[in-house]
Amino acid sequence: MNKEKCFIGEYRYSVDDKGRTMFPAHYRCDTGSPYVLTKGMDRCLYLFDDRVWTSIIERFYGDLIPVSSDNRAFVRILFSGAATVELDKIGRISIPQHLREYASLDKEVVFAGALTHLEIWDVHIWDTYRSKAEKVFEQNIGALQAR
Repeated sequence: MNKEKCFIGEYRYSVDDKGRTMFPAHYRCDTGSPYVLTKGMDRCLYLFDDRVWTSIIERFYGDLIPVSSDNRAFVRILFSGAATVELDKIGRISIPQHLREYASLDKEVVFAGALTHLEIWDVHIWDTYRSKAEKVFEQNIGALQAR
């Protein structure tokens, strides 16, 4: 994995009435390539750059044949909910209404780095989730250090 393309950090931004929010400056590409925004786990949104999204598509064509009903459901939800988003002139993305509703996004969001992608959370849902996840993190980091 290219360390320069790792998505890390936490960034908080407001969302305007049209669903626009700033995009973390650190991750803005000069290539002009769009990003793909889709439904994620735990009611957040996943935001992928074009390179990672292309590798996901290639993986699905090669590995995940939608024969089982679980695979079909996964493919349908991931891809039908996806939207291409581009940065505007001042570095904002516009989050489509159906994705704002899915993630319960209101007036403030958190962009959370998740290595291969960014996650977009409603700030209140993120704070609650992070509080619980930090307890699990502490248990797991202790087990890792014991090795």
